[in-house]
Amino acid sequence: MFFHLNMNKLLPILLLLLGTLVSVASPKSKAADNSRDQLWKSFLCPPDSIKVGCYYYWINEIVDPKGVKADLQWMKDNGITLAFLATDIRNRIDGENPWKEEYFGDNKFQSPLWWKNLRTALKTAGKLGIEMGLFNCPGWSQSGGPWVKPGEAMRNWTPNGIEVCKTKKGTDVVCSPCSPEAQGLEVDKLSKTHVKKHFEAFFGEILRRIPAKDRKTLTTVVVDSWERGKQNYTDSIFEKFQQRYGYPLDYQNEACKKDLDRLIADLVASEYMGGLTEKAHEYGLRTWCEPYAHSPFPANSVTYGSAADEVAAEFWVGDRKYRQKEMDAALGAARKSGKNRVWAESFTDGWPEFAKDDWSFEKLKPIADRYFHAGVNATILHVMISQPGDDSKPAVRPWFGTYFDRRSKNAKELKPLVSYLRRCNFMLQLGKPYNNATDCRIMNDGTIVRFTEDSKFEVTFPNGTKETWDPVQ
Repeated sequence: MFFHLNMNKLLPILLLLLGTLVSVASPKSKAADNSRDQLWKSFLCPPDSIKVGCYYYWINEIVDPKGVKADLQWMKDNGITLAFLATDIRNRIDGENPWKEEYFGDNKFQSPLWWKNLRTALKTAGKLGIEMGLFNCPGWSQSGGPWVKPGEAMRNWTPNGIEVCKTKKGTDVVCSPCSPEAQGLEVDKLSKTHVKKHFEAFFGEILRRIPAKDRKTLTTVVVDSWERGKQNYTDSIFEKFQQRYGYPLDYQNEACKKDLDRLIADLVASEYMGGLTEKAHEYGLRTWCEPYAHSPFPANSVTYGSAADEVAAEFWVGDRKYRQKEMDAALGAARKSGKNRVWAESFTDGWPEFAKDDWSFEKLKPIADRYFHAGVNATILHVMISQPGDDSKPAVRPWFGTYFDRRSKNAKELKPLVSYLRRCNFMLQLGKPYNNATDCRIMNDGTIVRFTEDSKFEVTFPNGTKETWDPVQ
């Protein structure tokens, strides 16, 4: 009887509690379902913030406004919403008779047509919603131009005096590969003053000449891989050395070498990359760099890349081994400076026997997957070549690159490739690396995303349920 009476009294309370639990649990369950559904929808159609970009090269001055508009429309139609423009690339850079049988157009550096084409590109990109970046100098490497004077250039101390840096062949170190009109000395990488003057002479002049309304989507200052060798002198090197180490610099004393190398590495990061970033920020722009070298590198990749806003690795189609150097540089800089995105200049190729117009989704996908597993989570395609507006003219075909442009033989393959890359980029940019795993991410709500060995995404939700999503489908 006692038990029966107490149960009668407790039953309404228990029912009330049960109702409360149900009412509390339902919104959470709904929220979990909504969270899952939203993630799934974003996986299928990533948000506009997830961009697949391209290097966009103007080759051998063969550029016209009609072609520029068609290039950008082609990008937009195929899902490419970021383009890094290099304005004055020359097809050949060395060898015997380098210009033999080469055809050149009328897009001479800073000619009226050049300015018209550049304004057309930036204005058209703005209308199409394509974000734009510009290489910070003519050519692709590194930071120079005809405005750089010998006293502002990369220089070396020698027993015979201070000299402009030379290549192994004995000519001055200049920006390249670019047209003679655009070529000039490489700026001093140890002087923020000279670096900022270089920025104003090239990038600043573009910002002054082209109205803001015609460059609404210009966001980025691009710095490619280091290919310009070393320097060991700048105007104030003796003062800076004395201030840091407390004893005078003597170039002929080997005991100074280690300290001098350390000072130079720090100055390349703070004065060169740091100087470019400061100038970019003054104009509301950001810097994007590849913090590794294809020639002797006087800097530290981590501190150098940390001074930029965005960092990138690189991988090639013809790689026979994993590009550890490039990945370590980009990942190290990103982790050190708290950057979530690690870009990659993707599917590079070179020399006549390797430059490709026979690429396919099936060929390129596993190469991309290899570097997604390694930590890459943002993609820049190499390369999109500007083509003549008159399609009856021959396609422009340089010695380098996988050809993704509108004259590519496999043009129909581009959109599926870009869709796949965007889905992978989206998933691998979520949250933060899980237990330092480069191909596994954890979100704020505890959802874990893992890029599996068979290149699918295993999504583990906070309640323990797992789903496998295929970015190809």
